[in-house]
Amino acid sequence: MAFRHEAFGYDGEEGFVTQVTDFVRAGLAEDAAMLVVAPVQRLGPLRDGLGADGHGVEFLDMVDIGHNPARIIPLWRDFLDRNEGRLRLGVGEPVHEGRRAAALVECHQHEVLLNVAFADTDWRLLCAYALPEPAPARTSHPWWDGASNPAFDARHRGCTLAQPLPEPFGPTALLRFDLDGVTGVREYVAGKARRHGLDADAVERLTLAVHEVLVNSVDHGGGGGMLRLWAEDGDLVCEVRDEGVITDPLVGRHRPTPVQPRGRGMWMVNQLCDLVQVRSAPDIGTVVRLRIAKTGTQHA
Repeated sequence: MAFRHEAFGYDGEEGFVTQVTDFVRAGLAEDAAMLVVAPVQRLGPLRDGLGADGHGVEFLDMVDIGHNPARIIPLWRDFLDRNEGRLRLGVGEPVHEGRRAAALVECHQHEVLLNVAFADTDWRLLCAYALPEPAPARTSHPWWDGASNPAFDARHRGCTLAQPLPEPFGPTALLRFDLDGVTGVREYVAGKARRHGLDADAVERLTLAVHEVLVNSVDHGGGGGMLRLWAEDGDLVCEVRDEGVITDPLVGRHRPTPVQPRGRGMWMVNQLCDLVQVRSAPDIGTVVRLRIAKTGTQHA
């Protein structure tokens, strides 16, 4: 059995609990390792529905651990590695009612990338979608409701980073940079972040993330690039664009090893930011868009 990436649609909390409890109990009967990653508001009713059977299942809150969708694939990879040699089953709900527009785009990107990340891995992942399910869900899952999905679009595998991002609305600061300008641009972003009202922790996280992306552009994107900065929905958004092309669609989703000398930058950026969007193709170069929310703001 290769990777089986399946989805189902549910109607209301009862529909979610019914379908997931049936899936979990069937897996436990086969002594499977099981992880459910869903919004916390559905984990309680699910535990109640499973009763004593729930003691054999791992539960994680998607709103917390998966608020940046780029962190979800490493989460599944860790689960698979911990349970190597066993039957491994998962339930995930990356698309949920708490997500905002930009994060929803990345959730659908994440679902496509799952097919790339685990193409040769033996396990089964069941993704939950509240009805009516969004259209992209049908094209990113090879299986739907237990059957082969004719709407699945395998062409996604080859163009996962090519989709354009929407242009910002409102005032946008623009700075060009090269190696000599990295420090000045980083300090400019930090000042803008403080004036935007980000707390000290958020300012530090954004500044570190921007520095990593700027250095990547200098090293791999033609010696420099262009930075844009704007406010959107209460968040501060910083975009770095250069002439390089990323060939690994899973960039930033590989957990670095302790002895790895390079290649940690985009991983770190994904841990620092509330949302990271990466797009890259020969005709557009590379675009990395970072988003940081004010403390107390829902950033999902």
